[in-house]
Amino acid sequence: MVRLPHVPTIVAFVLAGIVVAVVPGGSDRIMAAEAQQAVRPRTVTVLVAGGHDTVVLDSYFPRHVRVRAGDTVVWKFNGDENHHLHTVTFSGGPFPGPKLALAGGVPGEALPDFWVPVPGGRPGELMWNPAEAWPTRQRGAPVEKYDGTTYAHSGHMRMNPLVAGMPAAREFSLTFTKPGLYRYACQLHAHMQGTIEVLPVNAKDVPSQEEIDRQAKAETERLLELIEKGKALAQNVRSQPGPNDTTFWYVRAGVFDRSAEMGGILFDFAPKELTVKVGDTVIWQATDTHTITFIPAPPPPILFDVRPRSDGPPFIVRNEQVWQPSKPTPVYDAAQYFNSGAIGIITPQGTSWALTFDKPGVYEYICALHHPMGMKGSITVVAR
Repeated sequence: MVRLPHVPTIVAFVLAGIVVAVVPGGSDRIMAAEAQQAVRPRTVTVLVAGGHDTVVLDSYFPRHVRVRAGDTVVWKFNGDENHHLHTVTFSGGPFPGPKLALAGGVPGEALPDFWVPVPGGRPGELMWNPAEAWPTRQRGAPVEKYDGTTYAHSGHMRMNPLVAGMPAAREFSLTFTKPGLYRYACQLHAHMQGTIEVLPVNAKDVPSQEEIDRQAKAETERLLELIEKGKALAQNVRSQPGPNDTTFWYVRAGVFDRSAEMGGILFDFAPKELTVKVGDTVIWQATDTHTITFIPAPPPPILFDVRPRSDGPPFIVRNEQVWQPSKPTPVYDAAQYFNSGAIGIITPQGTSWALTFDKPGVYEYICALHHPMGMKGSITVVAR
């Protein structure tokens, strides 16, 4: 016996045929509409730095992002309120003032130099370079458009200003208008670099914000693992014999796993508390920029003097008591101010500073740049 198809099925089949007949190519139109919707400009978020207390994540999360032409990238500062400054800096075009070559960059890639002479100031008096301290986008102006031919800069990014009157921004945005691969860096930390790969407006192979967030989380966790590895390595206190039965002791100012990039750093002294004998010498070594500062009486010195102006942003003048070395005697004297100045791989003072101790006692010191984060140490001197 031959079974007839169920009537509703026949009706549905006939109606479907009518639809196809009435709207030829309907599926193509739907697909075209979906494609048009898929390439609308969007906004994606990248995190700047991270960490808490003395744990510092000097990186962009994620370091590499793919977007389409017309998309906007928003960088959001991700450290806590005491963390140090960062910038998002694209060096595609000219900017005023002195320049520094971008680490690992091609010829012509440059960032603004940190310091410039204070106009009308004392000889040797320096301030933050305004091209480096202040953003290229004026407050209230539209989001900057970037095609690789201009200088685009966030200014100093931080949860709060480092000192009253000093600039600080929590977000920075750019709209990318032209396909290309654009490298950017933190002006203040040469190892901190990222890339934005801009694809054509109709490109499909771009990550969603969810995928970007997953990559950011994976890179964050990797740096935290490296910090833990660096902590373990820093437990080994290094020393070597000195003259007349004394000892040279070595302290790291800042801890990171030396087998990897400096993206994950512990802003602390290692060891944080060191016991030596009378006549011994302590040698501090830094890669990132820090100070070793012994203060006879609080408070610690201010970092900058803010000088308001009526015709522009204030001058942020650095306090040379912090930035320059001070060693009134070769041997430590608790009644006087001793300071390494800023030491590290990008400073004129070099990467190390030494001090000899000849009186028993407990002597506390700080990094004058990062002590609000908890970067403090102590030297206990005992009789030989």
